[in-house]
Amino acid sequence: MNKFLLSGMLIGAFVMGGMTCAPADLQAAEAARMQLNRATADELAASGAVDKATAEKIVKLREDLGGFQSYDDLEELGIPAEQMQKLRDATTIQSADADCNC
Repeated sequence: MNKFLLSGMLIGAFVMGGMTCAPADLQAAEAARMQLNRATADELAASGAVDKATAEKIVKLREDLGGFQSYDDLEELGIPAEQMQKLRDATTIQSADADCNC
């Protein structure tokens, strides 16, 4: 195959989104969720996932831990399962050392 034709095909695949690190709809969904390691108590409460008091406890725990590594870090707060699921749906956890949103 002609090397120019092959390189054109590869460029076309890249431009059309064939070589992204995740499907576009997944990236959009992730972008819409707030970062639990950066959100304020007011932002968490405004999401409707938790009330203001719980949001403040989450932020305090985050400060004490230096950031969350996973939702398991929240277990000590005793957040009810239904609220925890809402929190998972509304947020995402990206550790401070992560350098890719992939």
